[in-house]
Amino acid sequence: MTWQSFGRWLAVLMLLGGCACCCGSAGPIGFAPDLADTDVVGTWTSEEGARLVLRADHTFSTHSLGDCADADGDHAPGTDGEGLWTLDEPELLNPYQQLNLAYHPYGEMLQNWGAQDDEIVYVFGDTDSGGVCFFTRDETGSR
Repeated sequence: MTWQSFGRWLAVLMLLGGCACCCGSAGPIGFAPDLADTDVVGTWTSEEGARLVLRADHTFSTHSLGDCADADGDHAPGTDGEGLWTLDEPELLNPYQQLNLAYHPYGEMLQNWGAQDDEIVYVFGDTDSGGVCFFTRDETGSR
């Protein structure tokens, strides 16, 4: 390998690392985990006490989302609700697969959710200084 090709590879790696940093992604660069719908079915809870239940028939329910708060102490919008969920295909440079929650009766996806192998994340508020609420699988809940 010549110094010139080494420099090109180094520039590409620095660019990709900078994009991950600037985009707010603390995860690895590459594809999100290739999750199947069955991988996310179950009950998920946050440290704050919020709960998300994803059922195999693609219905969901959320409970106490307002308990999630950002660093400034502002609470997340959202209350208890139900609707239908879908899981998008993995995307390059996104460590989470997009999880879409369409609340009844509106059918609108008003929140930003993502899924990984062992956690689901709810991102709320301003894109520059919003909050993040992490959910882990509740092993005591139904799957």
